[in-house]
Amino acid sequence: MKKVLYSFLLFASFSVQAQDDIVKNIIAEATNNSQLEVLAHELLDVVGPRLTGTPQMKNAADWAMQRYSGWGIKAKIHEFGEWQGWKRGITHIDMVSPRIRTLSGTQLAYSPSTTQGGVTAGLAVIPEVKNKEEFNAWLTTIKGKFVLSSMNQVTGRPDYNWEKFATPESYEKMKKDKSEISRKWNANFRKMGVNRWNIIKTLEEAGAQEFYLVIGQEDLVQIEFLALAQKKYLTLT
Repeated sequence: MKKVLYSFLLFASFSVQAQDDIVKNIIAEATNNSQLEVLAHELLDVVGPRLTGTPQMKNAADWAMQRYSGWGIKAKIHEFGEWQGWKRGITHIDMVSPRIRTLSGTQLAYSPSTTQGGVTAGLAVIPEVKNKEEFNAWLTTIKGKFVLSSMNQVTGRPDYNWEKFATPESYEKMKKDKSEISRKWNANFRKMGVNRWNIIKTLEEAGAQEFYLVIGQEDLVQIEFLALAQKKYLTLT
């Protein structure tokens, strides 16, 4: 029994030592020979973002094949269907009234293009309503307009910036205002009888301009403020 026990303990010690050596080798490889920075630069900065069915996706696949080949790994590209591709072009957004200002923004993926001359249209903001009937009545007024469908923001600065530079009183007031606006926004959606998942489809069916944009937060704050105050125009070219 003692011989068996000694053998077991000796074998266990060898196993632990072997595992320690493997872990040390992995750490040494990652620390001394890591290609993470180079690969991340090539994939994120050179190859760049890509959607299925686009030339950028093919470039990414070719890059991976070239890398595998350089490492002596056999690989092949498998086709798994035909896809409608989409490539981002130039997005240019201007506020034309009450003053001229170019806005920072970009199309969401798979958005349609404008014509060569772009589109200039009136601007509408989702209103506060009492019930679904009032919301449906408002939908009849938005045909051909751009509709700002996101919640109004009290600030274009992130919370950590407020926490660092604002007075404690201002910081707490800002958080309270944001919370109250969010509460009212969600309550208004319940009255409208829609939610964040189907609001865009509802606006499209009512005839709103079908362009999906992500506008920089600071610009969005200013545009929504101006829209609420004056209901002016936005041009997309």
